[in-house]
Amino acid sequence: NLPVPYPLPPLVLVSFLYIILFDVGMQLFPLTPGRKTGTSAEKVVYWLPGTGPLCEKELSAMFKLETHCHTSEVSGCSRLPAVQLVTQLKRSGYGGAVITDHFHHGYFDRLTGSWTQKIDCFLSGYRAACEAGAQAGLHIYCGLEFRTTTSDNDYLLFGAAPELLYSTPELHRYTIPQLRALADREGLLLVQAHPFRTGLTREDPALLDGVEVFNGNARHDSHNDDALRFARENGLLFFSGSDHHETEDRGRGGMVLPREPKDEADLVRLLPSAGLLPDILLEFFPVKPEK
Repeated sequence: NLPVPYPLPPLVLVSFLYIILFDVGMQLFPLTPGRKTGTSAEKVVYWLPGTGPLCEKELSAMFKLETHCHTSEVSGCSRLPAVQLVTQLKRSGYGGAVITDHFHHGYFDRLTGSWTQKIDCFLSGYRAACEAGAQAGLHIYCGLEFRTTTSDNDYLLFGAAPELLYSTPELHRYTIPQLRALADREGLLLVQAHPFRTGLTREDPALLDGVEVFNGNARHDSHNDDALRFARENGLLFFSGSDHHETEDRGRGGMVLPREPKDEADLVRLLPSAGLLPDILLEFFPVKPEK
């Protein structure tokens, strides 16, 4: 007589049943990218408003850009020479950076010489960053942080290639409406930086393309939540930057783009569809746990 087989424990039977059902379910209903699956390659780490979740694999293929940083060659408030800035940006995982040194009448009024010579001085930090970036493998783009003669508000201008700066004499004396007209004519993006810091005022949204909804400067309270609300209520683009002046500011902000911009004009084309960095987005737009 053959021995009677010992019955399998209920836990084993349940485990076998679960494996079979899971395998069938995955074939009928495969998980789409961005949903949590338990593997690091698919874990949700990023949420892009209007698009949805991205997983680590998708995020790693995107271009990480610092949009707000300063060199000590030009910006007196910065403690980082361009070479040191580039080194820190590269080590923080960025693929590129927009050099946004301060552009205002206080700086230009101290300079002597022609407008061309003054722009040469202003671009010294940018050019030093370009040279260091070429060696480090970091793409550098030209930008500026603008301030008018009548206010302490700051504005980031994206797409302003060196050629435009040379061909626009007395740019440092422009009003915001004049800067808006220039941006429309030349295809630039005008963004108000940290608009809710103490002592600053909010610009007329009609004159803006976007708002810096996250400013990572470690020594200022930029009230980023208020900046985000202002941008959302007025339908403006979201921007994020570290406002990198010192070592403690590195890696605190930035954007992700689907690819590396070729130049300043290409950067302007890509920025409207860019997203903020994961830690920032998860703070503003947390992914709700799946039940």
